[in-house]
Amino acid sequence: MSTRKVLFMALIASILYGCTPVDVLIQDVGVKRAMTRAEERNPELKRFNEQREELYARMRRYGINRDDMSALRSLYEESPPHSSPHIEIPTKNLLKPGEHYRIELDEYVLTMKVPEGDSGSSFISPYNDTRQPDPGMEKFLKQSKGSLRVANLGWYTYGPPSIWERRYDSSGASIFYRIIAPEISEKYSTPERMQKTMIEIRERSIQTQADIERAARERLIDSRKGNRIVLKPEPVAINGRIWMRDAMHSGGYNSRNYSYATYLRPGRFLIANFGLPQYDFDANLDPATYPKEIRQAIARMDEMVASLRIAKINDDGAPDPFVIERVEPGPLPVREPLPATRQ
Repeated sequence: MSTRKVLFMALIASILYGCTPVDVLIQDVGVKRAMTRAEERNPELKRFNEQREELYARMRRYGINRDDMSALRSLYEESPPHSSPHIEIPTKNLLKPGEHYRIELDEYVLTMKVPEGDSGSSFISPYNDTRQPDPGMEKFLKQSKGSLRVANLGWYTYGPPSIWERRYDSSGASIFYRIIAPEISEKYSTPERMQKTMIEIRERSIQTQADIERAARERLIDSRKGNRIVLKPEPVAINGRIWMRDAMHSGGYNSRNYSYATYLRPGRFLIANFGLPQYDFDANLDPATYPKEIRQAIARMDEMVASLRIAKINDDGAPDPFVIERVEPGPLPVREPLPATRQ
């Protein structure tokens, strides 16, 4: 088969079936060419990209560390319009399957296993200070109403691209760290109170028949199924900590989302959302009948959930209604030690 014919078939497949590995490869080539042309026109952009890649190369060699993250933030702040005090770094080439994402949340450390799979656009924010934020972060927290996305992860869940195969969307995880206002903090301060509060919130998210019909008339959604509670909020124990688990199904998009939330004293809320690929779960109630791609996505989600660990830095052992047993964070990946001048 000629190269031209292969590219033509890949193009048709990408148009019909969205983003596939071949499509990503073609896009990457196009993006690189466009970036090269942009750099030729803008020397400052070329400098920014070169310095950013130098920092990523250091982190691949020595591991993700505060010095390089601080240097990366300074680079972004010096290079408008990239400026932001909340830096997310791509993890695809910085961490390998079997290692652990490690994210500091003030005095807490969250770790979660990196699963096997073809990772797409995956980012984490490894260091987060909301207790004593600098002016830039303080302004950012006000603009975001006290919510920080600390991880945005995704994986492909289908095999080699083919216009004769059914396509499944990517699955992924998003983790948010939120400041809870003192006046409502009490609603989350124990597992029982959190469960009650989350049940109320979930029930308010269910559309009435009138809502569904109005949305359909105004073409706001694709179907009249609306949202549905798959699992009501319920407490589960994961690695010594109580999390509140629930699941919602969006009928309009045939998507299912599982959420795990916990309270970090004082006044902080952590929620990890795991989305599955689009699939008609209502028409296929028996998990044994799910296609392998859906089963793979569920297994990946279960693996990440089972690896969730939260440890407190300098833990004083004070009673915490969400803590059953103190645990250590997942291990850092083995990398070369930082040079003595940077340690």
